[in-house]
Formats: sequence, C-alpha cells, structure tokens
Amino acid sequence: MCNNALCLYLTRSVSEDETPLILSDEEMNKLGARIVKAELMGNKDLAAKLQSQLDKAHMLKDSGAQAKARKTDEKTGFQEDHEAILVRTDKSGRAWPVNIPEETLDHIGRRRKNQMIPTHVDKERIRYFQDDDNLDLKDLIRNEKMSTSEDQNKLFMRMASKFSDKTDRDYYTLDDMFVSKAAKREESGKAEERERNQAIREHQRLAACMEKCPHCFGSSELPKHLIIAIGNKVYLSLPRYQSLTEGHCLITPMQHYIAATLLDEDIWEEIQVFRKTLVKMFEAEELDCVFLETNLSIGKQYHMVYECIPLPKEVGDMAPIYFKKAIMESDEEWAMNKKLINLGSKDVRKS
Repeated sequence: MCNNALCLYLTRSVSEDETPLILSDEEMNKLGARIVKAELMGNKDLAAKLQSQLDKAHMLKDSGAQAKARKTDEKTGFQEDHEAILVRTDKSGRAWPVNIPEETLDHIGRRRKNQMIPTHVDKERIRYFQDDDNLDLKDLIRNEKMSTSEDQNKLFMRMASKFSDKTDRDYYTLDDMFVSKAAKREESGKAEERERNQAIREHQRLAACMEKCPHCFGSSELPKHLIIAIGNKVYLSLPRYQSLTEGHCLITPMQHYIAATLLDEDIWEEIQVFRKTLVKMFEAEELDCVFLETNLSIGKQYHMVYECIPLPKEVGDMAPIYFKKAIMESDEEWAMNKKLINLGSKDVRKS
C-alpha cells in the first residue's frame, strides 16, 4: 500500500471516473501519464484499473466516431441530388411546369443585337415577332391559359418603364442612357432564369413543408395513435388538439394537397364515402353533422383537412341559417365579391 498523496489522488480519480466517458486526446494523455506514475510507484492494481479505463475510453471513442460517420452518411444520402419537376403556383393554387430556357445565361449574355427579320412577303404579313417561327398555335394557347394577372401587371410595368426615362429630361444624362440600356439587355437575358430560380425556391419550400407536415401519411410528425381508419388514399383521424365536440374527426388525404378543389377524382370520391359513412353513423345516434374545410393561405401550402363536427339535431337544423347570417355580415355591405355561394345543387369542386 502506498502512503503517498499522489497515490490517494490517483485512487480518488479512478473512483470518480468509474462511469465510462468519451475522453479527449489530452485527457487520454493525462490518463497514460497516471498509468506510468502508478507503475513507477509499484501500484500494479491501480495501474491495471487505469489501463482498463484507458482501453474503455479508446473503445468509446472508436464507437462514437463510427456512429458519427454513420449519421453523416445517412445525412449525405438524404441530401443527394435528385431530379424534380419544377412548377409555379399562382394565388388560386394552380400549378404548371416551368419551361427551361434552351440557351444558357452565358450564351444569352453574349448575344448580339437582334437581326432584322422580314415581316411581309408580297405585301402580306407573315410574322409579327422574331420568335413567331418557334411557336405554334398549341404553344400560344398554352401560354395564354397559363398566364395570370401578375404576368399582365409585369408586362404593363415593362411597357411603362420604356417611356419613364424619356419624361425626366432635366436630369437624364448620357451616362444614364448607357446604364439603362445595359440593364435592359441584362434583364431580357435573365427573365427565364429568374423564373426558374423562383420555381426552385418554391419546390424547396414545399419540400420543407411536407417534411414537417403533421398530416402527410408518411411524415414522422404524424401522430399515428390518433388514426381511426385507413382507406386507399384517405384516412380518418382525431384532432391533435382539443376537439370542438365529442366525435369531432378529420378526413385527410394521405398525400399533400392544399385544397379540395385540387384533389384527384378518386381521392374526392373516397372522401365522399367517408362522409356518407359518418353521416349514417351519427344519424343512428340522433346527431347531425357539419363538414367544413378551412383554407387560410394557399401560398403557405398547408395540408387540407376535411373536418366532421357532430351536433344535436336541433342545433344542426339551425346551422345553415347561423352560418349564412354570419358570413353575410362578415364583410362590407357593398363588397364586389360574392360572400356566399350556394352549393345545394353542386359540390365545391363544380361551383
């Protein structure tokens, strides 16, 4: 037995470090120095304990490095490049694919002044613009159907900007003219690329929204203990938070859709099957049902939910009158938009 204070310190250090911890390189070096000191003082038991502790630290470090490498590989594999169809979505929820420009930005930037093209042959007009030969009737119809009010506003702003520089004659110099022309050449070359980048941002925002969506059937955020029934493309579940009434349930499509008007026909038909089944079930209990869908913002890409709220018969009979009165009084008296659309003869998808 060693009576040296160093031996007592080493023994105390071993008792405190009995729980295996991942040590740094500096701590391992200090532990190796303790082993050498214990061997020099002839304390073989202490040296053996310190050696076992050092071996465990090496094993923990190796296992931690393997686990970290495994997580890195999984993360890298998840973030691998993948191909996706780029689409643009307008305020009404319509989506359409983005046309990728055939010419790269470098080629567009180096493009010279547009060459003059013949517009008339034998006093008859054969074309209006330079790209008329590249567009057929099908392309023109598609561009017309896919254009929105925002596109019309942008076109109007571009036309107005052509004449804005001519109105300020007192302060419009020669340098301003060259800068303006250079900016216009650059703007014409980057229009399609800017639309493509915006579509990429929308796709990334939608992917992040779907990854954290609490209603997508394949999402990790979905509370699976609240699921009641599962169909082919629709499932029935309970609300995540406090229910409005007893029996309050949600009809939700498995895939990410933002509104009922954008659903496929088979998904909508399956929702109607769930709805009719719930109506019969609550009717047997002398209850009426109110079905509603709330759409706060199409731009935020929230998952649509079709809610079913059972009510007593007398309350259910007054529900249409109550909702109609509340909706009619929710806006100004002389509002241009129609406040309430009657869906008695047709559903919301055909209105």
